[in-house]
Amino acid sequence: MRNLVTCIALLGLVGMAATPAQADRRLTREEKSSIRSAMKDAQCSGGKMEFDDGKFEVDNAKCQDGKRYDLTFDRNFKMTSKELEDNKYYGSGRYNKRDNRRDTY
Repeated sequence: MRNLVTCIALLGLVGMAATPAQADRRLTREEKSSIRSAMKDAQCSGGKMEFDDGKFEVDNAKCQDGKRYDLTFDRNFKMTSKELEDNKYYGSGRYNKRDNRRDTY
């Protein structure tokens, strides 16, 4: 009896490990168009679009205030969150905090 329970538990763990997580996927043209339209309504543009965990996400979108945000949309392209991007130094290269010049190496 104990061996049977152990075998069932192990099979359950193996089954969970074999089940793929819902991964990022590329957006279709229609989805991209709908997200761009929703972003335009929110006065934002640009960023990296993806579908992850059942929702649409746009990383590093630039909005009218000049700041960058991470945006989240539901499956109906309604914005569900707008979080200020915490990356102070967006883009490539490092900046000197004191005088805002690009460091040279």
